[in-house]
Amino acid sequence: MSIRQRLCPDPESATWLAKHCSDSRFVYNLGLEQRNLWQRHRAAQITTVSQQKELAEARQASEWLRVGSSSVQQAALRDLDRAFQNWWKNPGHFGHPTWRRAGVHEGFYIRDLSVRRLNRKWGEIQVPKAGWVRFRISRQWADIAAARSARVTLDRAGRWHVSLTTLAPAFPRKATGAMAGLDMGVAESVTTSDGEHISMPVLLTPGEGQRKRRLQRKLARQKKGSARRARTRQAVARISAREANRREDWIEKTTTAVVRDYDLITIEDLKVKNMTRSATGTVEKPGTRVRQKAGLNRSISSQAWAMFRQRLTDKAIHATDLDGASRPVELLVINPAYTSLRCSGCGHTAKENRESQAVYRCRACGYTGNADVNAAINILAAGQAVSGRGGISHAPPIGVDQAQRPDEASTTRELVSA
Repeated sequence: MSIRQRLCPDPESATWLAKHCSDSRFVYNLGLEQRNLWQRHRAAQITTVSQQKELAEARQASEWLRVGSSSVQQAALRDLDRAFQNWWKNPGHFGHPTWRRAGVHEGFYIRDLSVRRLNRKWGEIQVPKAGWVRFRISRQWADIAAARSARVTLDRAGRWHVSLTTLAPAFPRKATGAMAGLDMGVAESVTTSDGEHISMPVLLTPGEGQRKRRLQRKLARQKKGSARRARTRQAVARISAREANRREDWIEKTTTAVVRDYDLITIEDLKVKNMTRSATGTVEKPGTRVRQKAGLNRSISSQAWAMFRQRLTDKAIHATDLDGASRPVELLVINPAYTSLRCSGCGHTAKENRESQAVYRCRACGYTGNADVNAAINILAAGQAVSGRGGISHAPPIGVDQAQRPDEASTTRELVSA
């Protein structure tokens, strides 16, 4: 895992950081172009070793490249090689490496890390050529000191951060014996099988939202490449950064509470990318209700279901008892088919059962309740059936046999990374 801290460079250090970002991006893109143009029958195979040698020759021939840090530039080639390795091993998950763009991919890697603590709130990290750069301490110093590598990045809001790579810390908790199914939604962010609704708070105040929309309209009218457009874009990025920080804070607090309260957690295997696909269609077959679907897509993206699932998995895997024993929380992923249409009381499944977003009324047994709670109960029942902790007595129409644990090979890749 990585520990992200706010970096506070002085003007001279910030100049060197920007130089490293530029050099890293240039070397990465040049190496990518070299690999893209390579042909098997015309040249020798390109490897990281061969590109490292060519980089050394290029540094001797080019003054501006030699001024930069060799370790930063070499790390860019290692990043490129890792990107290709990931693509070759799993092309279904990792795409072909693409260009790094200025203003978007601003960052570089530090391999041999040195950090020191100044006081309770401030520490320093040694950056090649820039020397010691201060950063704000917001995590346990023992975790920061254990890091051996880091990545420095500049976001679109103009803020520098350093992400220190370290082992994921243990997540202490006490066994409760409780179980829960979680239903993700838009009107209610998370609904548990206990009947609890957990909603993400408003991420932007009315004034912030109005200002962001006004700046976005202004940005659309301005000339690309102009200084005024750059200032407007950074103003939009600062507001978006506050929105993202508040969303991440809510997700961290909510997933922490869920993992501490339940020993068995069942969630749905939601394909968010497919769910947020545009409804525009084609010229021959134009889509319908395009604007409504676009609004739904924005709402789903705002809820950050994938991030919620990832953080829930990370904490469940590293859960330990207060006595130090490693006892991960059991997290199961089930097929989401028909969980919102199936009656949790009798198992009757019909589209007419769900009268609205919130109201569920079974046409067979007359059960009435909240639709999200009903779905969460079905999700939990499927997880219990697979884990052997009880579950429904009648055969459900949903694919409970497809339920997976996060450590199984068939589980989606985003679940197994800690």
